[in-house]
Amino acid sequence: MRDPGLQPERTALAWQRTARAAAVAAVLLLRSGLVRDAPLEIAAAGCAAAVVVLWFVAVRRPPTTGSTRRVLGAAAIAVAAAGVLTAVQVVLLP
Repeated sequence: MRDPGLQPERTALAWQRTARAAAVAAVLLLRSGLVRDAPLEIAAAGCAAAVVVLWFVAVRRPPTTGSTRRVLGAAAIAVAAAGVLTAVQVVLLP
């Protein structure tokens, strides 16, 4: 027996978990970047913080297919950018 009303709730809970994880990552990256004077880690913290902002945007907007896809796409880009910046920092600038 399926309950179609549960899908939006599961999606909202997934967004909450992602936003919390991104917030923790942003704080840790920011702290590490400030302690080690690593500008790429600080930029990666900004990307992780952008995911939290996108979560707020997704929560406040009425759910339409196009807007949700744009927000998810922007969040994916922010996560990828944070990963690339952190990898560059670790590999190229030890």
